[in-house]
Amino acid sequence: MARWGLVVGSLALVAPPAARGQACVEPHYRWSEKIDTALQTRPAKPVDIATILTAWAPVSLTSRDTCAPREGREDSVFALVGWVRRLRLQESDGDWHVELTAAPATPVDSCIIVEIPAERYGAIYRGARAALASLVDTTRLGPRGDLRPPVRVRFTGAAFFDGFHQRAAPGGTLHADQHGRCNSSLRALWELHPVYGVTAPG
Repeated sequence: MARWGLVVGSLALVAPPAARGQACVEPHYRWSEKIDTALQTRPAKPVDIATILTAWAPVSLTSRDTCAPREGREDSVFALVGWVRRLRLQESDGDWHVELTAAPATPVDSCIIVEIPAERYGAIYRGARAALASLVDTTRLGPRGDLRPPVRVRFTGAAFFDGFHQRAAPGGTLHADQHGRCNSSLRALWELHPVYGVTAPG
């Protein structure tokens, strides 16, 4: 029996990756994590946009990590208040894409993103969308979703690092790229995704 175990173990070591486990299939980058409702009952920790942009260290995830599970800070839920500067309702993955700044006159590129998945992924997302629509007049959105004047809103959701937009420059330096307008630093790739709750700020 021991000899057979050694043979099996040896075969496992030389087997090709496909034999050791199937590659996951996701319709979009880390999609299972983006729509997961499992964290919704966890208590929310308060955080502000300035802290995210200055103190939340980026992680090593890139566009190659399509199926990476949540880890570290991503297992926590946070509540933040920000000014809605852009709201895009027709993203290709069905999310509502919201860009927030710390103050109404903050430069729009000093932003973070929060995302609300489509209603079909959970009643909690239906509620979050309805709550946001009650606070933001979507008839005032510009062609790209810009909101003028901005509206102050409180969002609660799971932290998520969108490593898909972490790119290497020709010299090898990593930077944020094509993450809406929120590309000020790698820290700007931190999001709340998914958003579980939306309320007026207290």
